[in-house]
Amino acid sequence: MAPVDISKVKSFLAEKEKKRERQLKERLKKAHADFLSIVRMIIDKYNPRKIYQWGSLIHSEHFSELSDIDIALEGISSVEQLFQLYGDAMKMTDFPLDIVEIEKLEPEFRKIIIEHGKLIYEREDKNIGSD
Repeated sequence: MAPVDISKVKSFLAEKEKKRERQLKERLKKAHADFLSIVRMIIDKYNPRKIYQWGSLIHSEHFSELSDIDIALEGISSVEQLFQLYGDAMKMTDFPLDIVEIEKLEPEFRKIIIEHGKLIYEREDKNIGSD
């Protein structure tokens, strides 16, 4: 058996890691683009009160091959509307989706999303009769 050339092994592993990092960078870019498209669709079609981004898309050091798109919504009017929204969003991405209604989360989890997530959208409610 021929001796193992450690420098070749190191070089191979370094190149493999560089390739993985390039692929992850492209995947992260695609996830961000899909997220923005989904948010625009949600705003236009479902008129939520607020949209939060959370998870590995805003903490990219945690982004991996297993990452999903995390969206928290406030102000969706019904379960049926949420299911329709989820179906529409699924058609727009190949990434797994984690879409939650912030009002229905446990208080601790809601607090984490609000404090550590990112408020992406907040609807301007116009008061009737005010100038």
